Amino acid sequence: MKSTRILVVEDEQIVAEDLKMTLEGLGYIVAGIASSGENAIELAGTEKPDLILMDIMLAGKMDGITAASEIRGSHDIPVIYVTAYADSTLLDRAKLTEPYGYIVKPFNEREVQSNIEIALFKHRMEHEIKKRDAILLALGFGVEWFLRQFSDTHRITLRTAPDKWGYDFHPILEQIAIAMDLDRVQVLQFRQAGAPFELLDLITEWTMGATPYYLKGKEGPVVALSEIGLSGSMQNLLEGTPVRIPLEETLVNRPGLLEQLRVHTAIVFPVFVQDRIWGLVLFATGEMREFLGEEVEAMKIAVNIIGGAISLYVSAEDMQVGGPSR
Repeated sequence: MKSTRILVVEDEQIVAEDLKMTLEGLGYIVAGIASSGENAIELAGTEKPDLILMDIMLAGKMDGITAASEIRGSHDIPVIYVTAYADSTLLDRAKLTEPYGYIVKPFNEREVQSNIEIALFKHRMEHEIKKRDAILLALGFGVEWFLRQFSDTHRITLRTAPDKWGYDFHPILEQIAIAMDLDRVQVLQFRQAGAPFELLDLITEWTMGATPYYLKGKEGPVVALSEIGLSGSMQNLLEGTPVRIPLEETLVNRPGLLEQLRVHTAIVFPVFVQDRIWGLVLFATGEMREFLGEEVEAMKIAVNIIGGAISLYVSAEDMQVGGPSR
């Protein structure tokens, strides 16, 4: 587990060094020491600490409360105030910045550690609640999209956008990807009906600011299972089981496509159309992370919406599917 990185904002050097020694003794990493509010804002942006210990009374034009307010407006970093003052007017101002705790000088190790751990836990829980709400909203959007199209003609109309190829699933892919902090989602279709399952066409792709994996014009690339690290995983996919692609912390020996896209974490779901495997959906990020249970379930629901849309778009005779029914 990575160590927590903490930014210390304190204009008294002796106090700052004492706090630094205390934090390091507790196993935390001090990401930096800022002696002014302006310096604190700068370091919050460059160092991106996990938490900030902010002295309320700072020398200079900007006190700790103003600095915390500025940081809160730009970064999702929890702030704990360190203060020797209990002035009610000052505390009322501090409350408006929604701090995660207060440490009163002179402090002790137990007080520092308990405040930090409570703040980190609270911040983590708030983040998970926001993510779950975003996921539910994204899935609701996908279902609404599906029902809106189906209610008109009892079919799904999938159009090709001018700057993309294949089916236009971007409304669904974008919502679910943003909710889960993903960098890239790809929809791939098996090129050959039936075994052996080896080659796929990249039908459509959503990216978060990254360069799309285009070849030329509107033609989508052809991808081999080995290029996305799925050699030997076909049986699991045929059984409807998502596959987490085992990736190392470096890009060395990474499957070809994933190395090219600089993917660090990925999970692949099979797409079934009329109970036969049609293709795959790959969810990927550029960071090492674990996907939570509710994230995996949300991905599965999104993939089922995609599979249902395809089944209502193409007829049984011209649908390219393969493999045995589940």
